[in-house]
Amino acid sequence: MQIQIWRRRNKANTKYNLYLRYRINQNKAKVESLKLWEWIEASDETKIQHNKSVETAYQEILRRTKDDIENKRINISFENKTQKLKHDFIEHSKLKNKIAVFTFIYNQDNQVNNIITSEVNYDYLSNLKFTIESNILEKKIKNSTASKYWSDFKKGLKELNKKNLCEYPKVSGINYKMEKTKKLVFDKTEITKIKKCKTKDEEIKKAFLFSCLTGTKLKILKELQWINIKKIKENRYYLEINLNTKEFVIPFDDEARKLLGTRKEEKKNVFKLKNKKNNMSKIFYNLMLESNNNTEKKFKDGINTYAINTYKKTKNIYLISSTLGHNSIEKTKKEFQYMNEKDYIEKLFKIKKETKSKNIENKHKKLFKRGNLLSYKKDTL
Repeated sequence: MQIQIWRRRNKANTKYNLYLRYRINQNKAKVESLKLWEWIEASDETKIQHNKSVETAYQEILRRTKDDIENKRINISFENKTQKLKHDFIEHSKLKNKIAVFTFIYNQDNQVNNIITSEVNYDYLSNLKFTIESNILEKKIKNSTASKYWSDFKKGLKELNKKNLCEYPKVSGINYKMEKTKKLVFDKTEITKIKKCKTKDEEIKKAFLFSCLTGTKLKILKELQWINIKKIKENRYYLEINLNTKEFVIPFDDEARKLLGTRKEEKKNVFKLKNKKNNMSKIFYNLMLESNNNTEKKFKDGINTYAINTYKKTKNIYLISSTLGHNSIEKTKKEFQYMNEKDYIEKLFKIKKETKSKNIENKHKKLFKRGNLLSYKKDTL
């Protein structure tokens, strides 16, 4: 077995990234990054000294590695080290959406199918990240979608790194400018239209109205069973459910409870909703058409409706934050910028804000009247 120092140029063609390559034959080899680099052209004294220091370091690594192998202190395995990234990512990643994630990456770099897993390093990922950010600026892809898939892609690579298949992905998240989107809500007239609407899909209608009253998210409504519905006292209820290791406790009143109908077996779902997201979107779109409402509004806007109505009544940002499953009120304030904890404190302790009266009477006499001094008399002269 040969042990060699292997150099690979970066895309800027200014540096060599250094690797340790174990080689048995032309087709069987294993590569490990040394996490060292050297200048391709050492044009000044600083660069020359850098290259000399790096050479000293990699020669010592090479000597120790050979010694460890000869004395059987380490054993080099060649299994799956020349496997393509696509194969390893789908084979070893524990992500539920791994195929969608890899498809997204392929759409940004159609050469990714040819990449060997061991070749995935900081330089490759940095260039890939730059491509994604450029596509966001050119509005080819949505920033939120790109950020999510990039984060998931790095999670998958971390799992590959644990198996020593590639470098640890030390690149940062996607940088983009947040777009301010207007929060859409349903007013009383729109809600009334939905209530009166006769539709074939009563379940989506019932689930949406429940979401407007309680702030319950669609993913919870899909999983909600009767065992999760608890009664506190007359006209007071709450639902308690664990979803993706997160616990939700959502209180609601008799109005929301009546939407659920007669209680059924504990393990039965409260709502009979479609599992596929696309189907749900189409069904809700049809409900908006049938009820003569704005079709731009989505099911999730029911949560915005709950948030603004609850805040008007209670000013309780803590209640809203907990109900929506936020990990802090800072997240709630970021999402709903009209909310703050000060309003709740003022309401709780009945603190009245000092307001300046518009009609403040001037206690002092006016110096002028009709343009003349008060002390001035026309008949003085």
